[in-house]
Amino acid sequence: MNSERLKDFRQAAYELLVLAKDATFELMDAVMTTRNAACLAEFSLNPLFNRQWSSVYEALQDCRPDRKKLMMLYQEQLQQQVPSTARRKYTDY
Repeated sequence: MNSERLKDFRQAAYELLVLAKDATFELMDAVMTTRNAACLAEFSLNPLFNRQWSSVYEALQDCRPDRKKLMMLYQEQLQQQVPSTARRKYTDY
């Protein structure tokens, strides 16, 4: 994925978040870049999460994204990543 497409994808995902957008987005980045975490609070130690540890819990409690739209966005991105011949192969089942 090129950097411009990644930037567009991240912006589209951000727009689908409702409340606590910034904290939730930072939490998503922390989750994707943390190798091992024994508890949720450990994500607050990630340098990409620029908030206090309690914001991890608040972001999860406050954020209510439109799950259907978010899943559609993810599926669109995945379909762009997989060559069309491979898609046909997997959809034949």
